[in-house]
Amino acid sequence: MKKKINEFLDLQKIDLHIAEFEKTFETVPSKLDELRNKIDFEERKIINLKEKIESQKLELNELNLEVESANEKIKALEDKLFSINSTKEFEALQKETGDLKRLKIGIEDDQIKLMENLENSQKNLDENEAKFNEEIEPLRQEIDELQKNLDKCNLEKDKLLSERGEKTKELDKDLLKTYENLLRNKPPVIIPIIGESCGSCFIKIPPQTHIKVLQEEETVFCPFCNKILISETENND
Repeated sequence: MKKKINEFLDLQKIDLHIAEFEKTFETVPSKLDELRNKIDFEERKIINLKEKIESQKLELNELNLEVESANEKIKALEDKLFSINSTKEFEALQKETGDLKRLKIGIEDDQIKLMENLENSQKNLDENEAKFNEEIEPLRQEIDELQKNLDKCNLEKDKLLSERGEKTKELDKDLLKTYENLLRNKPPVIIPIIGESCGSCFIKIPPQTHIKVLQEEETVFCPFCNKILISETENND
């Protein structure tokens, strides 16, 4: 029985290595997604700001054209005033000129507000681009390193699985079936007794169970967590 258990301890070493890789596969992909999403989010912020600035520039150009148009109309009306003899027509042109000037003032107010908004947008863009270059761009290197580590772990895991497949061919089939069933919960499956307690659940085992473990004549299970029990001495061999 001791020889069988030692063979399964070798298998367990492989399974514990595989379990470590599984932890990597659980954490690294989510970390990669988190970093990529962060980069995408910051890139989208910059793109949106650039689009906003372009839109504000176009709007400002339109307002500039409106001011130019108003100036031309005002000048034309003011020139026309000098050639009018009718008081009624003169007053009408004066009113129209005044309306245009008030309209122009409103447009110029909009220009000032828009120029302030454009200045703020450009400031936000500069700040976000500086932050991106300083804090976000280096994340690409972190992603590359994590991806390389993940690829390496995949290769190592494949090697271990191949090694495991060869190893299981040499093992007792009945005990292997039991081992595999227990492995579904969580490795390790084979646990040493520590003092008078199971090394997994840490509950004190019955004396008769302890004696059976020391005799090494049969496979002994913890009555509480069902792990396969071995002696401390056997674990250190």
